[in-house]
Amino acid sequence: MISPTQLMKRLGVGGGLVPFFKCVCVYFVAASDAAPSAAAVAAKCAPVLCLMLFVLLHRPRPRPAQEWYARRIAAGLALSALGDALLVWPQHFVAGMAAFGAAHIAYIAAFRFRPLALHLAVVLYFATALFLLVLEPPGLLAWLVPLYAALLAGSAWRGAARGGRAAGGALLFLASDALLAYSLFGGPLPHKQVLVMSTYYLGQLGIALSVLDPCPAL
Repeated sequence: MISPTQLMKRLGVGGGLVPFFKCVCVYFVAASDAAPSAAAVAAKCAPVLCLMLFVLLHRPRPRPAQEWYARRIAAGLALSALGDALLVWPQHFVAGMAAFGAAHIAYIAAFRFRPLALHLAVVLYFATALFLLVLEPPGLLAWLVPLYAALLAGSAWRGAARGGRAAGGALLFLASDALLAYSLFGGPLPHKQVLVMSTYYLGQLGIALSVLDPCPAL
């Protein structure tokens, strides 16, 4: 019979993801509704920082193309953690959105543009445009939210085109941000924190695990 510890190690790619799973549990149990503070920042950022360390420690060094890919994924995770920290305080929302926009640029650079898969771009950008119609961001955000959405959709497009775990991760990230945007600028969303953060952490997990996938043929 498999013990809980052994099961966690098997699910965690030889134990490398155990810190991530533990930090996610701590966040949802103790910090998901915490007031803005340094402790709240630490709890929220810890899972993504664990994924960044996983990518850096498990990147396939003998293969230059995959190491190049892993470094950009790690950069995207680091920028995401910065965005997480900034969004703990509502007054830093624009700065946090900028950090996540930079993270999506890093992910797009990692995923590259081969295969192009223009049909995926059409579907994702069209769906994003329709979704933006139901949002009513105030003031300057009326311009910044569509700009960020374009980067988010681009990241989802390139991840989906790459396939494998990158596809699942990028699409979950898109779903997470769509849920967050609706809760902020569309209407009430029951169980907002659980829905947004669970899809977010799963999306980042998929993107991080994609460093273990073979490089697609170009």
